[in-house]
Formats: sequence, C-alpha cells, structure tokens
Amino acid sequence: MNNPFEFGRELSATEIVDRTDEVDTVVRALRGRERLFLIGPRRFGKTSILRAAAERAEVEGVVVLRYNAEGYPSLTALAERIVADGAKRLTGPVQKAGRKVQEAFGALRPQLSYNPLTDTFSASLAAEARSPDATLIADALTGIDALAADAEHPVAVVIDEFQRVVEDGGVSAEGQVRAAVQTHDHVGYVFAGSKTRMLAEMTGDESRPFYRLGARLFVGPVAREDFRPALMSGFADAGLDVSDDAVEAILDLAEDVPYNVQRLAHEAWAEALATGDPVTAERVRATLERLASRDDPFYTQTWNGLSRTQKQALLAVAREGGTGLYAGELLRAYDLSSPSTMQAAIAGLVKAGVAREEEHQGGVRVRLEDPFFAAWLRLFVAGS
Repeated sequence: MNNPFEFGRELSATEIVDRTDEVDTVVRALRGRERLFLIGPRRFGKTSILRAAAERAEVEGVVVLRYNAEGYPSLTALAERIVADGAKRLTGPVQKAGRKVQEAFGALRPQLSYNPLTDTFSASLAAEARSPDATLIADALTGIDALAADAEHPVAVVIDEFQRVVEDGGVSAEGQVRAAVQTHDHVGYVFAGSKTRMLAEMTGDESRPFYRLGARLFVGPVAREDFRPALMSGFADAGLDVSDDAVEAILDLAEDVPYNVQRLAHEAWAEALATGDPVTAERVRATLERLASRDDPFYTQTWNGLSRTQKQALLAVAREGGTGLYAGELLRAYDLSSPSTMQAAIAGLVKAGVAREEEHQGGVRVRLEDPFFAAWLRLFVAGS
C-alpha cells in the first residue's frame, strides 16, 4: 500500500486535512480581486493551502499566477518570471504577445522570447531597467494589472514567502508595492509569509504601508478533533491496530505542527506495516527517537553553530514549554545572567530559524521550529 501520511511536498486539495475554511477564504480573495495576507509558520501547511485554493480557483475560471519568492535568486528573476507568465496566460495569440508585453511592462523594458517546442515564454529585463529594490516587483504587478484589464476571466497573483520581497527590496519596498497594488482594479492578491512576527507587524502596525491594505488570515495548527479521525483512518485502512493513546502521542510529540504530525505518522505506519505490531504510544515515542537519531548530523550541526547562551536558551525553550522564560529562578537555572541576555539569545535562535515566537494566551510563547529537535536534545545533550 501507499503510505497515506504524506509530508515534504505540497499537498493537493484532496490530501490536506481540514483547512476548509482557510482554502475557502483564499479562493474568495482570488476570485473577488481582493487583497489577503496569509500568515503562518513553516511546516503548518500554508503552501498546501495556497495550492489547493489555486487549483479550485482555476477550475472556477480564475487565472492564478503563483510564485514562491524564495525560489528565485533575485527580485529580477522573479520579475522576469511574472512578465513571462503574463505573456503566456494573458496576451492571447502568440503573435500579439510581444506588443502587449511591451505596452504593459514598458517601465521594465523586457525582451520576450517564445519557444514553440515547449509553448513557453521567457523574459529578460534591460540592464538599465534592473534595480535592487522592489520597484521591479511593483512594476511587474502593474503590468499584470494592465493585461488583466482585457482578460476574459478574473486574474489573481499569489506570492508565497512574500517577506523575501520586503527583505531584499530594502526599507522602501513596502511603500512601493503598496502604492502599486492599491491602484490595481483588475487583479486579486494573496501575499503569504512564514515569518509570522514580521508579517503581523507589517500588516498590523498603522505606521507601516501595508496596514489595512487587505484582510489577514493566520494559519494555526489543525484542530485535533479533525486530525484524530484522519490519523485513525490512515492506520485502519491498512488493517493496522492503533490505540487512541498512540494518536494522542503523535499529536503531542509533533506539537500539532502538521508537517511533523504527518512525518511521525508516516514512520509509525511504515514500521507497523513491516512488523505487524500494534501502534502504541510507547512505539510512537520509540519511532520519534529513531527519527531524531537519523537526523543527528543536521541537529548536531545546528547545535554546534549556536553560542553558549543560545544553547542554554534553547534548552529552556525545549524543557519549559516556551513560557516564563524571563523569570529570575529560570534564568539562574539555565545560567543566564539577565532577562536581556535571554532576550538576545532567543532573538538569535529566531534569526537562525531554530525557534519562533507566537501569540499565546495574551502573551508570547517561544516554540521550536522543528519540535523533533527537543527529542534530539533529550537523547544527545547531557541533562536534557
């Protein structure tokens, strides 16, 4: 049988668990030419939500241009891809593409090439039109809006990991993109990002350009009442015996992070299918230890790259659940001299992609980006 618990790739609409409300919201934004910010940590299925929504919107007649900003080496490369996709999907007959692209994207002065063998376009921007800032993206999106004005179907642009545009574009990036997007009448936009604190501040601070540009949708864990039956059926469909405690252990150890839930369930399913043994909470914990041991080189490299104070802060986050980290007793227990030392160490962990900060019960909780790192710490770091 194929393992029902997929991870490490975009999931289609038929594969993701729950997320119905999130997909519906994104589809409405794409179809209705709205502006939406989709904000969620890595591993929470944000990209799968975007894929599922784009697939459904396309079926409904929307032309969706979707990009992951981190998948391009520069903003120039991203802008060139946007131009090429506009030529492919929004200009009509190939013979008219060149003229329409020059009219729509005049500020970028693109050179368009067409490959008849693959029926694809490529674009390159004139050297003098290139810029290190987000003016490129603003001009590219303005060109899409110009082409969309004559399109027979609704047009939408999705940019995942949108914070990359802002980071690479510099301090003026937000204002440039907003100035362009707020004037566009023919395109819907979904800007998504995994740097939750950065995106939340960017869209929630009234002094920032993106404030109230569009609605915000935060992606959190899948509700356990939805994940439990999906996990149970995945094991049951293969004739495997799984206990309620085992399913709860999968969710607990993965800290409800969808990617980690799927990965742990995937491994537990494969082991149970091979041995014929029932899936119990004890076996799930043993499976997690094997996964942590398997990833030892990666975790060791990450651990060795941290400063002493960052290591102590990481241990505190893993053991204490990420709250109460600035209390005097806890600081002394982890040999950290002051709250400011802990704060600087956590900031370093966040910057390194090891931890993230999330809103929790009126405050802020620090979580590991990869909850399985905690299992590695227990196995290989003394005193963990």
